[in-house]
Amino acid sequence: MEGKDKHVLHLVMLLSAIGLSISTYAFLHNRGFSSGSFCTIGDTFNCDVVNKGPYSVLFGIPVAGIGVLGYLFLLAAAALKRRDMQDKNLTRILLAAAAGGTAFALYLSGIEAFVLKSWCLLCVTSQVSILTILILCVILLRHEGLRR
Repeated sequence: MEGKDKHVLHLVMLLSAIGLSISTYAFLHNRGFSSGSFCTIGDTFNCDVVNKGPYSVLFGIPVAGIGVLGYLFLLAAAALKRRDMQDKNLTRILLAAAAGGTAFALYLSGIEAFVLKSWCLLCVTSQVSILTILILCVILLRHEGLRR
């Protein structure tokens, strides 16, 4: 089962790198390093409304910056886990971080859907990434439970 777990970890690392890239772009966009967003399609899909609006900053920190830190943490934890497949605490840490990230993503999705009534395609891609990472972490934890 350990070989399959390494493949699962590689997917977690890949999705974390994708999330990191998306969050970095969104952070740079939020900070004004790019003018218009390429993912602004209309009123329904408008990254500028989401990423530059009043809900794009939480306690003075850009939400995209929180994403950068979260995905960096997940990537580092997955890399450490990859080096020590027997460390069950790292799996629990990964699961907790992914669960926290998913909860935060659901909160942000609620703001997009019910408050802003506009979706950011980059944000949705990030939300799918973190949810998939959570599912993969649950799979890892289940496999470890089977190896007791």
